[in-house]
Amino acid sequence: MLRIPSLLRATCCRELRTPSVNAQQLLVRTAKFQARTRKPVGRPSRARSKAKALEEEDNQVRLLADDVPVYFSRNVHTWLSQYNQRIADRLARFGVPKDDLRSLLRTYTKAMNKGDVFRHLSYSGDQLSRIARDMTSNSQHAMDRYFTRMLFEWTSLPEGQEALETVVSPKALARMQSLFRAADLSNAGWEYTHTRGAPPRKFIMHVGPTNSGKTHNALRALAAAKRGVYAGPLRLLAFEIFDRLNKGQIVPLGMEPDPQAEPDSQSNIDLGDGAEKGKAVIVKTGNPRYARQCNMVTGEEHKIVSDTAPLLSCTVEMTPHATYFDVAVVDEIQLISDRQRGGAWTAAVLGLNAREIHLCGEESAVPLIEALVKQTGDTLEVNRYNRLTPLVVADKSLNGDISRIKKGDCVVTFSRMGLFELQKNIEEATKMRCALAYGRLPPEIRSEQAALFNDPNSGYDVLVGSDAVGMGLNLKIRRVVFETVSKFDGTRGQRPLSASQIKQIAGRAGRFGMHGDDTAGIVTTLHPGDLDLVREALATSFEPLHTARLNMTMESYRKIVEALPWESSNITVAEVYHYVSRMSPLFEFQSIHELEQGFLFIDDFADCLTLPMRLLATNSPTPWRDDFAVTGARTMMEIYRDSFRVPIDEMLRRGRLLKKLNSALVLMEGRVPAFTQKDVVPVLAHLETLHKVIALYLWFSYRHPVAFPDQEKAFKLRHLNELAMDWCLEVLHQMRLKTKDPAAQARKTVLDRRPLTKQEVTLAESDSSNSEKTSHEKVLSDKNDEFISHIVR
Repeated sequence: MLRIPSLLRATCCRELRTPSVNAQQLLVRTAKFQARTRKPVGRPSRARSKAKALEEEDNQVRLLADDVPVYFSRNVHTWLSQYNQRIADRLARFGVPKDDLRSLLRTYTKAMNKGDVFRHLSYSGDQLSRIARDMTSNSQHAMDRYFTRMLFEWTSLPEGQEALETVVSPKALARMQSLFRAADLSNAGWEYTHTRGAPPRKFIMHVGPTNSGKTHNALRALAAAKRGVYAGPLRLLAFEIFDRLNKGQIVPLGMEPDPQAEPDSQSNIDLGDGAEKGKAVIVKTGNPRYARQCNMVTGEEHKIVSDTAPLLSCTVEMTPHATYFDVAVVDEIQLISDRQRGGAWTAAVLGLNAREIHLCGEESAVPLIEALVKQTGDTLEVNRYNRLTPLVVADKSLNGDISRIKKGDCVVTFSRMGLFELQKNIEEATKMRCALAYGRLPPEIRSEQAALFNDPNSGYDVLVGSDAVGMGLNLKIRRVVFETVSKFDGTRGQRPLSASQIKQIAGRAGRFGMHGDDTAGIVTTLHPGDLDLVREALATSFEPLHTARLNMTMESYRKIVEALPWESSNITVAEVYHYVSRMSPLFEFQSIHELEQGFLFIDDFADCLTLPMRLLATNSPTPWRDDFAVTGARTMMEIYRDSFRVPIDEMLRRGRLLKKLNSALVLMEGRVPAFTQKDVVPVLAHLETLHKVIALYLWFSYRHPVAFPDQEKAFKLRHLNELAMDWCLEVLHQMRLKTKDPAAQARKTVLDRRPLTKQEVTLAESDSSNSEKTSHEKVLSDKNDEFISHIVR
């Protein structure tokens, strides 16, 4: 069947109107030079960001689509006066000769004033609506972006070229047209040639709130597929699907569930009525008849059962687009609009080459997916699911009294330091132990903490967590208590949670099949003033998503670098995407703010990295707001630059991260006579950073195994680091219980639930009468390479 999507028709019309200009193509620069020095990338000033945000809010406008041309024609002089120097500097970075700037902008301003620019551009109603929406939400920044983008697009039209060719140099015209073509993303989706050439795909959406069972039918279809793939947001979920498919714990579609099979209450999957006995589709004991060979591929870990395994479980960033599948399952599809990661979901929707694609997520994603599927010429079926247990808002808050916290409560806060203080206060006020789950903890630790909370005999009766509880964790929560309803957004200070965020977190209460009586989930707040906001959020319908994010691809990145002047920085490349790229109104490029710190970092090494390595490093999972992690990443790149081969022990020593792990192990041995929560919490923070740096090394090791050869060491070190992190969380409890030897008791507890193999290191109880407490076991080392010595035998 031949598809002629609307995307193709629009593209053909536009290309016929675009003149052909012979522009000089620059060669790719890969010569090796010494990197420039720069101060380590740090966190941007919160005060400056907040002031800027408030200034933008004061200048917001309200526009309708029909008003857009008139608004821009009337405000072009305002744009020039407010951003004059910024515009000149930007165009100069883009390669426009300075001598041409005055004539270029004067001619453009006159054409905009007269309405010629919009008449020549011939924007559709959808494009005008998109501009109006962006201007309404962020008018000052959007105005600068759209004026610049329209300048480049108009210059590339025959009418614009005719108006400019007598007033600017041919070099300026050629440079602008070349850059515009290089940055043109209006054909997003057509780079996936295998998919566009295949028969139309069938999309099946499974949408509903948390605890509606929207996922299990898609997974059953995957289990029955001849060839299939699961793409999820978290490594933890990818591992669970991998594990259950290999064990035969997912009942394939077309097979009746065994009436005697017991559902697995530890599943992190939203099962709905599939969690009932007699209807169980994720079973506790696997059936060999249902077992399927499945591999797992995530950014930092690969588990290959067989080279010919018909099924694959992966994180969405690792989704293979060229491989043909019968069934694909893409989880949490609403993340397609995420500022940082959304491009991976967009790539999956546009690029997955599968006969049948199941998309699981929120109702808010439906209109956007409908529009995308219409563009690609595929078909869509939408299945909607209702919550299986009611979710109710309590009549009253806890009135600030944490002693009213009950067994089975999840208390949600959004400050890491506040989280530990809240845990301490709850344990002192209620005498109940609290498990912890927050974003900086590795998925494995979060899963262990969730298991402790779910186990009625563990002694952990309350969960204190961040918004990390909203996704990927199996939790037996009866009541969600919001300690606050605002969080720091990374740039603009404290902002109220969106209705979608409140619903995602609140929906964890009263999960169907997780409690014996399946009573309603309850939501409340710690403070009275927050309760109305929660009630309003839960009463609102989902706000539809408007745009899908696009990420940089090697093809577009290379074209832009070649079209820019020699030695242009990565920041300039990012500006081109933001200020020049033309794209469908359905798409938006990933957040430049999220990329800025990474681009500044890579610019320090740009002269000694190939283009693919630059893009790879830019897209790496480096936590750019963590100064210690950035120091570790910088050390890694310095070693790579100097010797190409990066031993992990050298990287951690030079990055001063190995010392932090040793400090934790010294505490773990019990060598420090007395320590408090104030001593342990900073150590835990360092271990969280170390875990991210090790994950970064593993990420590179799968892409450049010759340059990053110590993968096995890195896995062992990660396990040891997780042990130390687990110990930190446990020793906080032991100190509050006033245990005689909290370090030893915590060590025994975590080793019981997280044993280490002899190959990694054997930790055992220290005999207090034994004066020799130091073992010089060479952990994670070669024969002559002492790595970590502070281990107690």
